Amino acid sequence: MKKSLSLIVLLICILFVLRFESAVSEASKLFNENYKLKNQIYFNLNNDFEYRAQIFSIDHAFVIVGRAKVQYISDQGNLLWEKDVSSQNVSVASGTDFFVLAEKKAGDIFIIDKQGNITEKRFGVGAIESIKSFDNGYVGVIKTNHEFDLLDKKLKTICSTKLPSGTVLDYNLIASRQNISFLLLDLNHAEFNSKLVITTFNGSIVSGSNIAEEIGYGMKLMKDQIIVLVDNALLFYDYNGKRINELKIDQTISSFLLDSSSYLYLNNQGNNNITIETPPEKLITVNAQGKTISEFKPDLLNIIGMKRIGDKLMIYSKDKVEIIGNSGDVEEVYNATDEIKAVHAINDTSFAIEYINHLDIYTQK
Repeated sequence: MKKSLSLIVLLICILFVLRFESAVSEASKLFNENYKLKNQIYFNLNNDFEYRAQIFSIDHAFVIVGRAKVQYISDQGNLLWEKDVSSQNVSVASGTDFFVLAEKKAGDIFIIDKQGNITEKRFGVGAIESIKSFDNGYVGVIKTNHEFDLLDKKLKTICSTKLPSGTVLDYNLIASRQNISFLLLDLNHAEFNSKLVITTFNGSIVSGSNIAEEIGYGMKLMKDQIIVLVDNALLFYDYNGKRINELKIDQTISSFLLDSSSYLYLNNQGNNNITIETPPEKLITVNAQGKTISEFKPDLLNIIGMKRIGDKLMIYSKDKVEIIGNSGDVEEVYNATDEIKAVHAINDTSFAIEYINHLDIYTQK
């Protein structure tokens, strides 16, 4: 009798476990429906991470600039072409349907189209710190002598500007305004500060604003204003360098996406006085007027990055990627196979998870 009872209990337990696993399986099908893992691209296989591959996306493609070659990968994960790179010291910037590659020491710059053809080239502009591609084909060059060159799509110089002291954190332009804005960090004084510097296409500095005792992390140029993000605030400036608005935040902004609406991930990093009343981690959306239009506690914590993918927001930590709706509801989940370094997205057709030595490319089903 005891054996029969034990067998019945065992069968009930097995049935319960099977039903539970089935329920979990069905629940998991609610996610991961729109994209599937299509391909894996490997790089950095020689374990030389001093010259780690640079990865970015352009129109319907991913570009990997490695130690010895450039690879052009379709949004479906197919290798379309690859070319040898003769230098290990390069800077790369993405355009809409092209990318710019510079040999930093020699100061040689090349524009490369989607077919891998060099459409423009220029040699010896001077030692380069970084390059950036802007709308309308403009190319920005920060040189090691702290000079900025603005080049047109033929790589001819439009203007040159000697920048004030400080490390360039970010820079961008709006062609219709003929303005270029720079965010710098000055550590040359006892009290560090960031600087917002605005120049014109003739090379003149027209405005400079000190942001005292703050470290700037990024900025967004809009038609009538410039948004600057610092540790715990969004600061709004006009193109005369006057601060016209601000949004102070009582938590640390540890990840962000500055767009037509800004997305800020807030936590209590570095807060040694955490109490019951301390606000929980949350993600807020801020409009161009500095007003918080939504906030919610995300399902995913310890967020290290955000991307737009179609009309959705993609957030990711070191071990997971989630696609969420505007109200924060989780629509898709992708678990990492290793520590995530970055995520790259192309419209709503494809995205890629970057690991230390490979790229997992996901495409729409």
